[in-house]
Amino acid sequence: MREASLQIGSKKYSMDNLYFEFDVPFEDSDTIQTAKFKAYNLSESTRKGIKRGDVIILNAGYEGDVGAIFVGQVSACSHKHQNTEWITEISATAAMDQWLNSKVSKTYAKGSTAKEIVSDLLNIFGVEIGDFSLATNKVYDRGLVCNGKVKDELKRIVVNDCKSRFLIRCGKIIINNPTDGVNKGYLLSPETGLLRTDEEKVVIEVETDLDTKKTTEEKDEEAQTKKRNSLLNYHLGPADIIRIQSSDLNGQFIIVRGTHKGSQSGDWKTEIEVRPT
Repeated sequence: MREASLQIGSKKYSMDNLYFEFDVPFEDSDTIQTAKFKAYNLSESTRKGIKRGDVIILNAGYEGDVGAIFVGQVSACSHKHQNTEWITEISATAAMDQWLNSKVSKTYAKGSTAKEIVSDLLNIFGVEIGDFSLATNKVYDRGLVCNGKVKDELKRIVVNDCKSRFLIRCGKIIINNPTDGVNKGYLLSPETGLLRTDEEKVVIEVETDLDTKKTTEEKDEEAQTKKRNSLLNYHLGPADIIRIQSSDLNGQFIIVRGTHKGSQSGDWKTEIEVRPT
């Protein structure tokens, strides 16, 4: 029942005619995620034709229910000959990475609002907007100078000044209140794909040097988040509010981060980390 397609540049492959694997992380933050792909035995001309900046799109799911998991562009590519196989490894960054790194230099008049400024910045580059609702619409009484990378300016206004979420998800910009989700209402249970968990076991945590470098806020978040696995589910993504029903966990949660993993004969699952809403 597994079904997936991978587009690299102008060429599109299904799992029926190309063996490939994917590892696509996602997170409820303004950090641009990097996905990893492995494709086996591409033709020589195809291998030589893959270049940085090529479009890469992954759709995956099951027969009759397939959706977008990743939309981005090639950031790095390498090929190696192993035994009788050619293995192509591709790293790809989420769509709009190039746009977000573009420079902007613009001055906005006194009394301009954050909504007006952000709308203008988004319109300059014509990006697709999935949601746009600021938690606080700050008024800049003295005006505002935007001079730098688009992503830095947007983060300064949206995240720092307006205390809002700034998220890139499958080629769309999401701006909204951090307490709100992006999609709501999905029920994750054993009947809908939730996999068994060993969470009931008592684990004795040993603090490492890496742990000590984490901020108190990061440690607090990790203490209250729960990790769960399900069968691969393209519906699940960053900042979604879902309901989990299982023998040891029952309630409403928001997805903090996760990873979609898949191959033709190996993993085919979505790992998520959630916290109570």
